[in-house]
Amino acid sequence: MYEQEVIQLLKSETAYLGNIDDNQHPRVRPMRAYVDQDGRIWLFSPFSTRKVAELKNNPRVELCVVGKQDEVLTISGRVREETRPGDPVYRSLLDMMYADLPELKKQFPNRDTTSLVLFRVVVHEIRYVRADQQLVTRINLPMEQNPDVELAMCQGGFCLLEE
Repeated sequence: MYEQEVIQLLKSETAYLGNIDDNQHPRVRPMRAYVDQDGRIWLFSPFSTRKVAELKNNPRVELCVVGKQDEVLTISGRVREETRPGDPVYRSLLDMMYADLPELKKQFPNRDTTSLVLFRVVVHEIRYVRADQQLVTRINLPMEQNPDVELAMCQGGFCLLEE
């Protein structure tokens, strides 16, 4: 499969987050995704944005990334808020994000963790298509089956995680 290509695409390109707003209208926004050492995908945003309220009301999302070679990655699932400013795991994740994402330092220069919300993307479908339109990876785990099981990009391949 193409796990390394998927991870590299997520790390190097802007993702577009699709969700449904409070008026049931589709919304698409550029977001920077972060892939941690366990293969989990994270999104961050200031608390004060509309998207935070929308995602809390309807956590179903889709991320879309288009690479420089016109390859397309879509990731569907839901988000789960993981903002815990006093928690050491949260602090450690934030430290890794600040080290790996220079744009985070620009957006939040003072590292005020009380103004930043973190969402973990609980992945249920990954679809990767090369520029020649050949579907090379598609993994589907319907949310209705077990919403607590998710896909992650583990070393050597995709794997299932259960909470």
